[in-house]
Amino acid sequence: MNRKTELSFVALVCGALLVVAQSLVPVEFPGTLAAFGAFFVLWAAVRLGLADHPHAAFGPANRLTFARGTFVCLLAGISCVPALDPQARWMLVATGAFALALDGLDGWLARRHGHASAFGARFDMEVDSAFMLALSVLAARFGEAGPWVLALGLPRYLFVAAGWRYPFLAAALPHSERRRIACVVQGIALLAALAPVAGAASVAAAGLVVLLWSFAVDCLWLWRNAESRAPEPVAGRIAGWLGLLRSLLVYYGIPGRAARLDRFYGRFVREGGLAFDIGAHVGNRVACWRRLGSRVVAVEPQPRYADLLRRIFVDDPAVRIEEALLDAAEGTVALHLSDRHPTLATASADFMRDVRSAGAFGGVAWNRAIPVAATTLDALIVREGMPDFVKIDVEGAEARVLAGLGRPAPALSFEYVPAAKTAALACIDRLAELGDYRFNRSKGEVHRLELDEWTDARTMRAWLAALTPDEPSGDVYAEWQGRPDDPRRG
Repeated sequence: MNRKTELSFVALVCGALLVVAQSLVPVEFPGTLAAFGAFFVLWAAVRLGLADHPHAAFGPANRLTFARGTFVCLLAGISCVPALDPQARWMLVATGAFALALDGLDGWLARRHGHASAFGARFDMEVDSAFMLALSVLAARFGEAGPWVLALGLPRYLFVAAGWRYPFLAAALPHSERRRIACVVQGIALLAALAPVAGAASVAAAGLVVLLWSFAVDCLWLWRNAESRAPEPVAGRIAGWLGLLRSLLVYYGIPGRAARLDRFYGRFVREGGLAFDIGAHVGNRVACWRRLGSRVVAVEPQPRYADLLRRIFVDDPAVRIEEALLDAAEGTVALHLSDRHPTLATASADFMRDVRSAGAFGGVAWNRAIPVAATTLDALIVREGMPDFVKIDVEGAEARVLAGLGRPAPALSFEYVPAAKTAALACIDRLAELGDYRFNRSKGEVHRLELDEWTDARTMRAWLAALTPDEPSGDVYAEWQGRPDDPRRG
């Protein structure tokens, strides 16, 4: 059982236990939504984090941490109930104390089984932080201390947020027994604040003083040891993460889209074959081609998205991620990024110039550029083999990709943008030089070929040349008509 399968099994068991626990607690729909929404976030965060886990097995320590995280999800649901009587509060205090006591067990299990890792330590810390936040919400709503007790659950999240503005606060801290004790005091103070007893507010206040003192000591250490204390703008970072979230929702969140992709690409991609996704972005085509049984090489130059692809396809030996840009020759190329519109990253200055006047691109700004290693399509074929299908979507640099191809590929697609159609016209010309190709097209993301009969290069070129700048973009599909034994196939 690999670690993805093990995680799925653990999530299934914990999800079933959450369903049972929800049935025993009078939680209405908002609470159920909160609990299972939190559970999905827990599973997704761990699933994407597996790429950082250095061991082949998920391991008993991480299983226990996941179970503790599921308990936090239950607390999130309970926080939505209208009221809790003293008996229910005592029950929460007792189960919370048991969960707090388990906090040290997962670390012991990791060391005993040889599974200790930075991933496990981070996982444990995030579950602990979420546990404290959930307890603070419960104590603020149902305890005797009042809303101010939320301050016991928020410091870590405020500290992380401050690190976005002041990067020196995000630096690694040395191990500290004082920090561990402060976290235990924090948990005890929150359980006391939730309990229906006199003096709960005083215990919570004392715990808050200890917690804030511990954070102050850490902040002072980071300040003294920082190479730079200069702030950084956070708007770009927020825009980047929002852009990533939007891409995930667009490419994975639309019902029926995956099935349409599978039907469409079944013509080009075969079981046991090979496909190249040039400009893979968030990998929905990669996922489709894997469902069709093909081996996939995903080429993505944006570091954030290449890292995301590694996380999505971790432990899949049939997917190889190439963090690079394909060009006419090997070297280093400037990649222009739009944090708000990450699908429009481009290496083409002509593309940026041409689309500025198009209405669909009116709000797009390329706000920074990064150097990216470039290789060629020929070099990729030498390493991986001749693909059955190549998808090229690189925002105006498609012709540069094809300039790095010295022999015909069986089938491929490239994007056309009417406002910058010069690149698509150059692609037609390059393919005509390589061999006898027939062409078809598909608008937008409909995943349906428009032409009943495939056409020649001259006809497709004339159609592209007649497009006006504000017409919708799409993809041109090309199939080589060469003999299967033609030596140019490689």
